Amino acid sequence: MKTPFYLIDKYVYPALRRRLVIHLYKQGLSISEIMRRTGYSKSLISRYIKGERGSSIDISLYRDIDSQLEKLAQRIIKQKIDPLLLEAYLGKLAIYMMKNKYICWYHQEIDPVINPSKCNLCPEIFGGAP
Repeated sequence: MKTPFYLIDKYVYPALRRRLVIHLYKQGLSISEIMRRTGYSKSLISRYIKGERGSSIDISLYRDIDSQLEKLAQRIIKQKIDPLLLEAYLGKLAIYMMKNKYICWYHQEIDPVINPSKCNLCPEIFGGAP
């Protein structure tokens, strides 16, 4: 079984980063400027823009998450955000997505053992202490 942590690391987190980079790029930032503000490598940013990385999950389908990423992009443009703080924010979005079962369909796609209608693992793990 692929664990939720595997799913976050391999699919969710790259998809969130990709969508953020797309927002920054669409708002006129150059690849060099995105590099400077996020700490991501030129190669990684290029791969995000081309859809070669982080495109397994289309974050734009989740309007609440996409809206948060757009606001984050605007904040990055207006003021410099520490790259560690940026990663913490993306981590919180990933946890929110897992807790609210946004990715269950994808988890089942890559691991047929998962049955989203019966599984409550992610809300249990990411929902906080009982």
